[in-house]
Amino acid sequence: MMKSNILSSMARKRGKLLPFVLSVIMLGTVLFQLPIQQVDAAVYTYNQTTVDDTTSATTITNGSVRIIFNKTTGLADFYWNSAKKAGGMYAEFASTATFKAKDYTSHTFSTADVATFVDGHGVGTRITFVHQASGKQDIRQHFYLYDGEPFFFTDINVTGTASISSGYMAPLKSDGGATSINASANKRALVVPFDNDQWVRYDAKPANSSAQSYEVFATYDNDSRNGLIFGSITHDTWKTGIWYYGTGNNVTELQVYGGVADSATRDKDGHGKLTGTSLWSPKIFVGYYADWRTGMEEYGRVNATQSGTLAWNGGVPFGWNSWGSVQTNLNYTNAVATSNWVKNNLQNNNFVNNNTVYINLDSYWDNLSDTELTNFVNTVHANGQKAGIYWAPFVYWGDNMSQTVEGSSYTYGDIVLKRADGSHWDKSLDGAYPVDPTHPGAKQRINHYIDKFKAKGFDYIKLDFLTHGSLEGHHADVNVKTGIQAYNMGMAYIRDRIAGTMFISLSIAPIFPSQYGHARRISCDVYGDLSGSSTSSEYLLNSLTYGWWQNGTIYKYTDPDHMVLKSNTEEARSRVNSAVIAGTVFLNGNDLTQSAEQGRALQLLTNNSVNEVARKGKAFRAVEGNTGSAAADAFVLQDGSAYYLALFNYSLTSARTVSLSLARAGLSGSATYTVSDLWSGTTSTASGTLNVQLAAGQSKLLKLN
Repeated sequence: MMKSNILSSMARKRGKLLPFVLSVIMLGTVLFQLPIQQVDAAVYTYNQTTVDDTTSATTITNGSVRIIFNKTTGLADFYWNSAKKAGGMYAEFASTATFKAKDYTSHTFSTADVATFVDGHGVGTRITFVHQASGKQDIRQHFYLYDGEPFFFTDINVTGTASISSGYMAPLKSDGGATSINASANKRALVVPFDNDQWVRYDAKPANSSAQSYEVFATYDNDSRNGLIFGSITHDTWKTGIWYYGTGNNVTELQVYGGVADSATRDKDGHGKLTGTSLWSPKIFVGYYADWRTGMEEYGRVNATQSGTLAWNGGVPFGWNSWGSVQTNLNYTNAVATSNWVKNNLQNNNFVNNNTVYINLDSYWDNLSDTELTNFVNTVHANGQKAGIYWAPFVYWGDNMSQTVEGSSYTYGDIVLKRADGSHWDKSLDGAYPVDPTHPGAKQRINHYIDKFKAKGFDYIKLDFLTHGSLEGHHADVNVKTGIQAYNMGMAYIRDRIAGTMFISLSIAPIFPSQYGHARRISCDVYGDLSGSSTSSEYLLNSLTYGWWQNGTIYKYTDPDHMVLKSNTEEARSRVNSAVIAGTVFLNGNDLTQSAEQGRALQLLTNNSVNEVARKGKAFRAVEGNTGSAAADAFVLQDGSAYYLALFNYSLTSARTVSLSLARAGLSGSATYTVSDLWSGTTSTASGTLNVQLAAGQSKLLKLN
């Protein structure tokens, strides 16, 4: 929310000197109103934002960003460092037809619409342009600039006297000249997935391509790393899509809009529609950065400020999860045996954080009786550990629509989500029916399970298959019109029911909204393969390469899934390294009742130098961002004066030599560093270029001082 602030700026005119009247209108913000008389040019200053208004154009700048709005065409161009980086932008929305602001007959700026405010992002100024045409709703296009910041926000508000319905609102669209970063031929367009289901990958495509990204999009030159970021920062109503088309090594067409609903969002129905006389689009972040990676991290921080995060001070969870190897064979005997073995062999041997480890039951925890669950939690706690549980609140795996919902008098036929035509959703998404998060019976079911887990004393909960709760459809709560509205309602209800008693890890889930979990899986399920399979470490590291920015911003930790350690030692070590650098929730997934798997755990989970990096809970940055849908093979973390490098050889058959420019990795290109191998303990020196030999399937975790 904006906070009202007394506007201390002065209005100055140039050209003909005319008297003016200043009036203040209190509408939650402070507005300035100037006279209707037209002058050749006028300059106004609000906070650190200057508005230069002429008959043909209005120029806005805060010293870092400059927006030039053409009052004849209704188009806007965006500049950074006096260079145009994005252009030809206009707004549009759809109701009975598609209405483009650039086709309207009037595009005006008035000081009466200016507002200043202070919010979590800083000291801000809102500038509004009003697009009008006979017989059409007004489009009010807002730009929000902050003192000293290299980014701005934009959204649109469609208003009229008659009620309209819209499932599509685009604050930004360009039909040509959308971006112009530089002359490099190595520019990329980053496609970000909506969620992490079905082993979806991020894809840094060549700029000469066309695709759709979800919630956020980056286009950048990988050589210089200069880049633009466009992304939604409001996730309460809309699913935001960013469609682009590129030619000539630039993204030339762009469409940033609320209302995407397609196979990538797992939808079958169109996006829900809002109805009223005043409709708002999502609010969009726009920023240009010398290093696009810095821009993505800032985008994450802005989202965290906008919506808040779930606070956690307990450190990175170390522990064990049953799904990695035990899976459907989970029972009381092997669960308790694992807890005891971990106590006697791992948590007293460096595999521990804040003096505890977690022993987590995943799916099929209901193989244990109610009494066995109680005894399991008691054993875990007696062993100085914390107990974890699993649940999927928005799915129904069965087929009996007459079955009574747990904790409720409703049936599953009542709470399964309806499609727009009134029929039930089917089980085509992951083999489960989606449950309507807004239905009273779904909420009673949440009460039943969450209250049970709390009463048993569980300390950690993994929430899975959450995308089902965001699907478009016909919801029980008539005030809920979109899938994201429903998802917010359901997730807020769960969070509030848990009431701070458990660490909440989101498994298969949309990236946004993000304020309901301490951690989120950065990818889909990962097991023990290094490469060559959908569940490999290389797949995980693709998500780290392009999704690292979620760590420490919108989520406290990005979860790399359970570490299943295979018999190939180097492959298993690489699985540990991938988990160390990806976030982290540091959980083993082996069957620790088996002697061979116990041996692997003892060998690879007890190196304190390695585990100390995992305890930091920080995601590494990829050195390069031009790998398409594959993973980078070099990652870096700066932590104070120390640097950490992780290098991977994804081939299981061939060795390779890595020659890494230290300057390219963000270190000094001239300093001499002491290089410590955290696995072997050996040291060497490097200056300028780091040369490392990697055997087949091998990876290295290095510390440079």
